[in-house]
Amino acid sequence: MHATRLSSVIGRSPVNQRDITRRPLHGVKVLEFATILAIPSCAVHLSDMGAEVIKVESLTGDPHRYGLGPILPNESKGFTVINRGKRSISIDLGAEESTKIIRELVEQSDIVLMSLKLSDLQKFGLRYEDINEWNPSIIYLEHAPYGPKGPYGQEGGYDVVAQGMSGLGSIMAGDIAGVPGTINPAVADVATGLASALAVVTALRHRDSTGEGQKVSTSLLQTSLILAMNRIHWFAATDPPAWERTSVALAEAQESGAGFAEQRDIYNQFTNPGGGQATNTYFRYYRASDKFFAVGALSHGLRVKFCRVLDVVDPRTEDFDMNRSEDYDKLVQFTRQCEDIMRSQTADFWIEQLRQAGVPSGPFNFPHEIFDEEQILANDFVLSLEHSKLGHYKTYGTAIKMEKTPVFPTVSSPGLGEHSRQILEELGYSEDHINQLIQDDVIIQPE
Repeated sequence: MHATRLSSVIGRSPVNQRDITRRPLHGVKVLEFATILAIPSCAVHLSDMGAEVIKVESLTGDPHRYGLGPILPNESKGFTVINRGKRSISIDLGAEESTKIIRELVEQSDIVLMSLKLSDLQKFGLRYEDINEWNPSIIYLEHAPYGPKGPYGQEGGYDVVAQGMSGLGSIMAGDIAGVPGTINPAVADVATGLASALAVVTALRHRDSTGEGQKVSTSLLQTSLILAMNRIHWFAATDPPAWERTSVALAEAQESGAGFAEQRDIYNQFTNPGGGQATNTYFRYYRASDKFFAVGALSHGLRVKFCRVLDVVDPRTEDFDMNRSEDYDKLVQFTRQCEDIMRSQTADFWIEQLRQAGVPSGPFNFPHEIFDEEQILANDFVLSLEHSKLGHYKTYGTAIKMEKTPVFPTVSSPGLGEHSRQILEELGYSEDHINQLIQDDVIIQPE
């Protein structure tokens, strides 16, 4: 019933980088019931590692086919880059005969990736309990955007809602006319895809050791909280009074109609006194005479080197107190001084000077510039693929690289239902039977 186990495909000797049989998940079979970004991106990572992924789509297809950058009917840039390395079967899950097809696919699969609404799982008989009856050794990923419990547990969801609920939006969003701006790209979706891939590979490792399948779960909400990392916490020793003052001040600001930037400044004032862009000197983007560039100098030693390059003196002495207005003003003036100095030369000049001094620094690229960025190209962090309809394109590379079991994609994204006939033939369906399913609108197979 099962494809190659995880433990049997790792730890091998070096191989030709294009030998698909030596990829770490070669032989592992995945069924994806998912749309848009989070779980489809999980399947991309698994596919890059060699898994065979079948994307189960409705008769109208993944909505992402009609989203970001539509080019041709049923084809968009957004869908293409999030669905490479897969085959597609387009099927009406509500049709009586589809249950038999799905069951047969599950029986020969190792992993099911499920991100349908929890209410739809019961409707279509696709809960873990149902799938486990068909294949007790299955690894079943359940993705509930806000977690399976609580008032939002049965609802579908999107990155933007999870970011807002988690507090991540309040940390990362910019202010647009007094309202938090949408964070793009959808970072919670992307990170959830990585977390989900880690979850199912870990579950495969457990199955290899014990023979047991299991349900694993991820959510956009939990991922958003993790992404906030050291910015979201509560310590009994220090935080209760600060949070109480913050809540009172924010309530007053909201009642008076204050914009988002003002509200976030209030939050930072009480929770991180002296913090914020006005005093951020060492870990930020700067404007040079021509472009922007990045600097990261968080340790004491790096800060000393930074000041030497700019020939400036940090005002923070032993008796410096951020809570004293005169000391705070000195730090603001110091930051402005550094900004003025940076504007006197080009970005390339400062990057070279800082790097020579051992201070991490680099360019600030817009997306179209990354395909010419020497550091990215030297490490194969972008790659080229050929789409059957869209032609040649460039996109992001693989999330990981492995010495003995190479990781790489083999094909671009599938057309809607492109492999419906092929997949059913592999299940043993006759040509006449498949034609009847097409005629009855149970499946779609493009000409």
